[in-house]
Amino acid sequence: MARLAVKLLLLDGDDRVLLIRAEDPETRAHCWYPVGGGVEVGETLQQAAAREAYEETGLVDLPPGCLVWQRDHTYQFDGRVIAVHEKWLLHAVECFDPTPAALSEYEARSIVGFRWWNVEDLTEATETIFPPRLGHLLENLLADGVPAEPLDIGI
Repeated sequence: MARLAVKLLLLDGDDRVLLIRAEDPETRAHCWYPVGGGVEVGETLQQAAAREAYEETGLVDLPPGCLVWQRDHTYQFDGRVIAVHEKWLLHAVECFDPTPAALSEYEARSIVGFRWWNVEDLTEATETIFPPRLGHLLENLLADGVPAEPLDIGI
């Protein structure tokens, strides 16, 4: 059964999104992905987003986010197969230097850096970025605004 996860599009005033660089402890492959993680029992999406932002980046007082995307996704990492149902929230934030505050042992073994990415760099990147097409998805979101209903980006 897929675990409910929240993914955060932390967007600064220059329309750059914060991504985490990770190294798979088993394969040593590198990838970039947005802040986020599992929603715990009893948490709202906003509560989970605030907790994940704090744990992974040290960000305190995350402003409320808007639900923009969703997807069902299964991936392999660290020798495990993980199925998630992701809800994506867009949060307007000030640019900051991420400093993880409470990483899990699993995250501490895999997170190796952070970067603020602009749309152009995302669309031209040759590195592995999750979700695929993030640059184009973000470009459309910035052009079209927050959708009335979350768009399914898993297609």
